[in-house]
Amino acid sequence: MVFDFFQKASDDFGSFLEQKAKDDALALAKFTAGLEKSRDQFGKDLKAIFGGAAGANLDDTVDALEDALLSADIGAATTTTILEDVRAVAEARGEYAEADVTAILRGRMAETLTKAGDGALRKAPAGPTVILVIGANGMGKTTTIGKLARRLRVEGGQRVLLAACDTFRAAAVGQLDEWAKRAAVDIVVPDAGVESPSAACYKALDVALGVAAVDESFRHSDLADDDVDAPAGPYDVLIVDTSGRLSNNAALNEELKKIRRTIDKRAPGAPHDTLLVVDAAVGRNAVDMARAWQADVGVSGLAVTKLDGTARAGFVVSVVEDLGIPVKLVGVGEALDDLRDFDVDAFLDSLLDVDARSVDDLKQRFAALSSERAARAAAPPPPPTIAVDAAPRAPRAAAGGAAKAKKSKKKKKKAKNR
Repeated sequence: MVFDFFQKASDDFGSFLEQKAKDDALALAKFTAGLEKSRDQFGKDLKAIFGGAAGANLDDTVDALEDALLSADIGAATTTTILEDVRAVAEARGEYAEADVTAILRGRMAETLTKAGDGALRKAPAGPTVILVIGANGMGKTTTIGKLARRLRVEGGQRVLLAACDTFRAAAVGQLDEWAKRAAVDIVVPDAGVESPSAACYKALDVALGVAAVDESFRHSDLADDDVDAPAGPYDVLIVDTSGRLSNNAALNEELKKIRRTIDKRAPGAPHDTLLVVDAAVGRNAVDMARAWQADVGVSGLAVTKLDGTARAGFVVSVVEDLGIPVKLVGVGEALDDLRDFDVDAFLDSLLDVDARSVDDLKQRFAALSSERAARAAAPPPPPTIAVDAAPRAPRAAAGGAAKAKKSKKKKKKAKNR
């Protein structure tokens, strides 16, 4: 899970495990509730396929399934693979079962979502872990930073510092400052009208490393667990906010690249994660944005917000499919603790409305179906059949004509002798 490496050690390991089990159960419940709209719509489409006229024959089933997958914003490549699997299994067995289709759906989407790599946040081998957060305006970037900071502090026991590096929007610093108070973490803000985003970032890095003198730009949270009079640094985690921008805004993207160079110069190897925040309502349009930022600054993971507000959560599959970037965090509500780890199994089981008892059966069924198809593909083709009567008809006709001519000649000779 994303926060496993941040989890503080417990003297009572049994108590820790018990509390973790409760937290995991609560997280799963929130995750399941957050996917209600997508689950209801997708389940309705699948029910129509298998319970109505669409399930009458294979072609109708495949066509209806394609419509359902594309309507859920699942990517074209994954959709094509799923449809090919369903058709191949049905043609080989002479029938298709709903359980087989569900197993293929779950299995192929799981393959797509896991091939992008580990969804855990990266940790610095030494010094503070630096997380750079980017995204367009209105995607929920500031909210995500606040919720992430709180989780790292509460669940991971980390000292967290926020860097307010959005100097282009007047209200941005105030909004992040408010979230710092709600999350009970410290923040470094830029000098109004003086500092550039990269300069503000450099100053925050010095504070995080514990090498900078604290001035009026540093704000210590009096709600944090540590001593109010404690020294500012060093910190375990620094989260850097950036100004919201469109991916085609050349000037702001140049500033973003400068921030990244500043981070790498002051803390070699950082940022350890660059998270792109995308609103689930944007759907597949997020692919184009992510592709541009990936080229400019590198994107190591996605944080998907407002997943509870869309019926097309399948776009998560298409983004990972097209870009090879893992989803690391998902927002499934408005509460402070509604930023959850992205768990592939939980996501698919919630989307397909699969209960825990059926998961192993579906995994085994998918493995068996995949093995069957691989065996058929590897089997040698049957030898060509040879027709029994392979002689051409034309020569037979010619031979018959020659025999008739010979017989006629004998008759003429016999008549002459008479």
